[in-house]
Amino acid sequence: MEIDFNELFNDSYGFILTSEDDFYECFYTKFTDASPIIAEVFRNTDMVNQKLMLRKAVSYMVNFFVTKKAREHFVSIACLHKDKLQIDPILYEIFIDTLLATLAEFYPRYNNAVGVSWRITLAPGVEFMKHISKLD
Repeated sequence: MEIDFNELFNDSYGFILTSEDDFYECFYTKFTDASPIIAEVFRNTDMVNQKLMLRKAVSYMVNFFVTKKAREHFVSIACLHKDKLQIDPILYEIFIDTLLATLAEFYPRYNNAVGVSWRITLAPGVEFMKHISKLD
């Protein structure tokens, strides 16, 4: 059996793009409920702006997966999370798990292979986010 993870990701991501506002609203509700640490991080956050930034961040991670090039803004976001916000790397795992739980709720053709396609696509960007400040 052959599984085209690019096709699975592209189809599901395309579907999400048709209902981004609802998707990201649901994601942040689940994400902030997942941990008191996360709830505290977002306590005084402008969530309208935050959802917009997440949309961009996901697109940067997809672009990073495809091109293996970190655009300046993606580098800035990664440095901000690592150095200034001091995001614990474990929170990225919660981020991905929550993103997939939200996807499972929204995408009618969600299955394990779709989840794996998202993990494959976003993993390089997540690792970059975790480790950017170690680069010279």
